[in-house]
Amino acid sequence: MNEESAPGLSVIVPCHNSGNFIMEAVKSVVQQPMSLTREIIVVDDGSNDPETLTSIDACREFPGVRVVRLPDNRGAQAGRNAGLDAARYDYVLPLDSDDRLTIDPALLADGSYPERAVQILASSPQIAFVHTYSQMFGDFHGLTISAYPCHEQLMVRKHHAPMSIIYRRTDALAAGGYDQRIRKWQDWAFAIDLLAARHRRSTTNEIGCIVGPFHEYRVHARFPRLSTAKVDELETVQLAVDKNLDYFHAVLGEDGSAADVAALVYASKPDRLTDLLHMAAVDLDQALTLARQRHAALTSPADTLGVP
Repeated sequence: MNEESAPGLSVIVPCHNSGNFIMEAVKSVVQQPMSLTREIIVVDDGSNDPETLTSIDACREFPGVRVVRLPDNRGAQAGRNAGLDAARYDYVLPLDSDDRLTIDPALLADGSYPERAVQILASSPQIAFVHTYSQMFGDFHGLTISAYPCHEQLMVRKHHAPMSIIYRRTDALAAGGYDQRIRKWQDWAFAIDLLAARHRRSTTNEIGCIVGPFHEYRVHARFPRLSTAKVDELETVQLAVDKNLDYFHAVLGEDGSAADVAALVYASKPDRLTDLLHMAAVDLDQALTLARQRHAALTSPADTLGVP
């Protein structure tokens, strides 16, 4: 991977047949108020849809956009790794091609999420990554139920890893990038790899949070999202634990086998009530609003949409 870097932000947007959604994603980054040097790397992951190919070419007209093309569809993890290979700057923001960053002036009054996150990371090596809350739009509106600050203990207990975290490129490289075997829950698995690699270097793993919500998660049925894929979750947890058993032992205080630890982590995943209680502990009004949006039910028709 390219070792040359300079202070700044690389935004990595892997794209496979996402049509004109990719234009919205890139435009939302371009519209962020930022003094930070930045680039946007669109990784064409073997798209063959004419609308997508036209949209990707149109993205080149935006300032700071580069396009990396993969010869065939290799998956989101490979796309993100290709972006890491091509990245020129010290800090990285991954953004799915059907999502956006907010351009709400009220939220951006105190600065953009990327700029503020980089400032936090630059000021404290103890911060492993910075996240924000996610606001859904499209076929469903409202905050995701995991909209509360995360920390290391929650992460290893399979709480939902925030989407579009901002991290140091060097940390990602030390963690080996994104594991291409992981076909779902990639954000969690990558966060674990990153935290574990830092732990092995005896680096403190604090996690920063900028409330926002500054990330917009599109709920749609135009094409299948990874969140709706049928993948065995315990098998995914097992892959992460097998790679990082020493880390799970250290953080959980458990000395069991990889299978035992994986079962414990899988069983620790919070249900919707637990997520809601974590949210309420931080912001009761927000938790009550979310409960009303979902009709005060912890299971709802929203589940069929893959709403997180």
